[in-house]
Amino acid sequence: MLGDLQKIIGRSDQYQEEDFVHAANMLLVNQFIYAERSGHRDSYFLVASHVDYFTNLFAAIGWSLIYQPDEAYLGILPKGEERFMRLKLDESLFLLCLRQQYEQKLEAFDVEAGRAYITSNDLLTLYENLTGREIPNETRLKELLSLFSRHGIIERGKPHETDPKNIPLTINPAIRQVVVEDFIGQLEALCEEQDDGDSGTDLAEADAAEEASVETKAPAETSLEPPAVESAEDVIEQPAPEETN
Repeated sequence: MLGDLQKIIGRSDQYQEEDFVHAANMLLVNQFIYAERSGHRDSYFLVASHVDYFTNLFAAIGWSLIYQPDEAYLGILPKGEERFMRLKLDESLFLLCLRQQYEQKLEAFDVEAGRAYITSNDLLTLYENLTGREIPNETRLKELLSLFSRHGIIERGKPHETDPKNIPLTINPAIRQVVVEDFIGQLEALCEEQDDGDSGTDLAEADAAEEASVETKAPAETSLEPPAVESAEDVIEQPAPEETN
């Protein structure tokens, strides 16, 4: 890979080695980068102009490069067993709600440059209606939004001064890469499983179940159909590591 990089740099009067290092780190830290974001733009166009090199680079460490020029974003997804991770139940449910809202906006032609727009109040209402569960408190909601924002799934806007707790949200098209196709079936399966698990339990046991982590995965990249949902373990694509040293 170093030899390939030196050949590319030798033919380029625009980029240096540190530019390639920065772009690779940008993807590892953020998982998804977008041409329209000023902090991502330079790295996006560098990677987009050297897709083969970065595809081979990330393949060497077990990652797949995702390039969506029509929607102007790039991302990386882990392969094989690394596609598994543990998510808390509310994290899985919120991701599924984000995918549902994105698809609804898409069907209504209510997207701009592949991005759908909602507010945190809209998301909480949807979560409550679809899951039948209590909405998280303000602190937990901020944690959830921060998690999804770090991985490039959503972007948070500035609330209006008259409604400071209602945060404008942008759902990025990368949500389709992270959440598998049968999101409604998975949402129902998770909710039904949780309801079954709570029946006959006392309050302490129900709280423990709510905070339990669930293992999640996405279908094989070559498959057009998602795997059958047999438990709460078969739902979400693994986000990239939150930090890279």
